[in-house]
This record gives sequence, C-alpha cells and structure tokens, in this order.
Amino acid sequence: MKTIKPFPATQRRFPGWIIALVIIILCVGMPSFSVENFAQTTLSETSATQKSDSAQKSLTASLLTCAPGDESYELYGHTALRLRSDDGEMDVVYNYGYFNFKRPNFVWHFILGETDYSLRAMTWEHFYTLYTDEGRWIDEQTLSLTPEETGRLATALEINRWEATQHDWTYRYNYFTDNCTTRAIDQIRAALKGTLHLPKAVATTYRQSLHQYTAGHPWSQLGNDMLLGATADDSIDAAQQLFLPIEARDLLAETLIEDQNGTQRPLVKNTKRIATFPERPADTSLPPVFWALLLLTATIGITVYEGLKKKTLWGYDVFLITMQGLAGCLIAFMLSFSSHPSVDSNLLISWINPLPLIFLWTIVKRFRAESVSRFFVLQIAMIGVFAIIGLMRLQQFPPETYVLALCLLIRAVWLLLYKSNSMKVWRL
Repeated sequence: MKTIKPFPATQRRFPGWIIALVIIILCVGMPSFSVENFAQTTLSETSATQKSDSAQKSLTASLLTCAPGDESYELYGHTALRLRSDDGEMDVVYNYGYFNFKRPNFVWHFILGETDYSLRAMTWEHFYTLYTDEGRWIDEQTLSLTPEETGRLATALEINRWEATQHDWTYRYNYFTDNCTTRAIDQIRAALKGTLHLPKAVATTYRQSLHQYTAGHPWSQLGNDMLLGATADDSIDAAQQLFLPIEARDLLAETLIEDQNGTQRPLVKNTKRIATFPERPADTSLPPVFWALLLLTATIGITVYEGLKKKTLWGYDVFLITMQGLAGCLIAFMLSFSSHPSVDSNLLISWINPLPLIFLWTIVKRFRAESVSRFFVLQIAMIGVFAIIGLMRLQQFPPETYVLALCLLIRAVWLLLYKSNSMKVWRL
C-alpha cells in the first residue's frame, strides 16, 4: 500500500484467482490513498491555503507521472498535480485518487462500481518518499502556463480540496473516463485561456491499452479480459487514451495550447525524471494458460481412458460444469448489476453463464441412471455461439477461454456421440 499506500493495506501476493477477480472488478485499480494512512501525512489544510494565496504569483505547475508498481492495482501507474512556489515556501501535490475505505459497505459498493473518489493534498516530501521507497520512478512535466493560468489552476485545486475536506465532495470513479489522471487533465484544461490540441495517436482500444501494462502479469490480464465486454474493443482516439497515466504523459508532451489569437505554444515546457529505478520484474508464477492446457490434457486423458476401459468418469464432467456455472454467476452478476465500464457488454455470457448450475441436478440424476442429459446438446450450441462471436471479432476473448471451451466441447461430443451407444440420451 510505509507511511502512505496507494490502496488499503493488503498482504502481498494473492492467489491468482483472487488477483483476477479484484483487477476486473476494478478494471480496475489506479493508485489511491486510504483514510487512515493519509491521516499520517496529509498537509495541514490551513497552511496549504495560506501558502497557496501568498505564493500564487510565483507558482510553477507540473504534472507528475509515477511508475507502475508490483500489485495488481498499481500496474498502470499514477498521476498527480504539483504546485510549488519559487521561494520554496509551498510545495504541494494534489491527488484525485483518494477514497474513504471506512465508508459503510465499501466492498459492496466497490464491486458494484459505485466507489466515490475525492481530492486530497500532501507535501511533496511525503509523495516523493512514498514512491521512491517502493522503487518507482517519478516523471515531472513542467507546464508552460502563464501566471494567470497557474493562479486559476491553484485556486481551483484549493477550492476543490476545501470542498472535499470540509463538505465531503466526491466524484463517481470510472476507470476509463473519470479517474485520477483525467481529473488532473480536466483541471489543467479548465485553467487555460485557450484550447488543447492533442497529437494524433496510434489507433488502439481500451483492452489493448491495458494489455501494454498487464503483459508481464498474466493473471491480472486474464482477470481484466474475463469481465471486460465488447465495448472495451471499440477504437479510441487520443483524448480517450488519456485515462492511463503513462499514455497521458506521452501525449501531453506533444500537446499544444492555442490561445484566443491563434498563437500556439507547447503545453509541456520540459520533462525530467526525478527518481530513476530499474524496470520491475515480470510475474514469474505459472501463467493461467499453463493451467488451462493442463486441464485440456487431463480432459483428453480421461476421455481416452473411458474409451479404453469402457467406464464413465462422470464426476469429472460434474466438476467442469460446476466451475462453468459458478464463473457464469459472476459474469452474469457483473453484467446485470455492476456500473464498472464495459462489463455490461460481456459476450462471454454466451457460454460462461449460470445455466449449467440450473441443470446440474438433472445432469447428475441422468448420470446415476446411466443416461446422458440433453443439456450437452445445449452445451455444444453455446460453445458454437461463443466460437462464432470470436471468429467475427465482436469481442476479443482471452486464449484461456478457448482452451476451456474446448475441454467442455470434447466432453459433450464424447458423451453424446460415443457414450450414447451404451447409455440412453434423456431430455433435459
């Protein structure tokens, strides 16, 4: 999460399935600051306001971009705004990634995508220590704002901070469209006496943008891809790519400000790395595709064994169907009730859905009566729809899901076409 952590304190290294669940519910997880940790290092509210007023004419504004961390919620980096006076009396960092972990039913609201974030200020010394102690670099982009624009930015941040601390001002966090990075950029844009002109960006999607940061963390990537729906594969322009801190840093470095007279100037005056550390190692645990292929090997082995021994190990089918149904309950719940971006368009529901649990008791009864339920006909149909969606590229599915679907397809075809020679095929 040390004195301050970007998220509530947790034990390091979750099991893979927990990481997968948390990151997709999150879509997860830009760095933020918990109440009890922040209380130890937050700037004095009165002092910050007084210093802001006295130093406004000599303020320098900059955008801070912090390196990704090791935990799943730190993989994308972090953004904050820094205001400092030339005389050194003021040096404050404003962070829009603050949330109240003590809010009633916080976890439930977090799952539903109803997490409210806010703004808090902290001293530069504490901010610097927080990230450098974790071996994470910090890039600072000094903004080429006029004194008037810098003053407006400082005033807006102080008003917003005061509203947040005195009147519990919050905003509804949305990972793709309204987070700590987009809020900081919105404040910069509002302070300008002109308009921003972003450079042309390489065409990409939300999902592909996330993959740049989860490539070395396959469990987190699987978690994202399991819950993000088809809209995460829509093409996004430069403005939409600003939700990621490092992407925002790179795009803003080439952004121009055009004033009312048509004169243009760079938004960023200069960029410097304040702290340098080596690249962080990738996750060395066995990736999910390994376990998926191991399951496929077991499926093929059990099927061959049944053919040779003339036996039916139907307990294995019950296990696969139960796991399919439980995963389907999670996807159906998120699709129906969560406000997290893109989860309501998840076409994985075509075959990972609760239907296997609905028919589970009937399937077990048929097996015990040495017969085969026609649920497996429905299973083949659902997997067929899933395959068509993938071939038509209506949604980008993780490769592990194709391997798991193949396991279920092998068992369904085997039971219907081969075992039915010695077992009756019953209705659902």
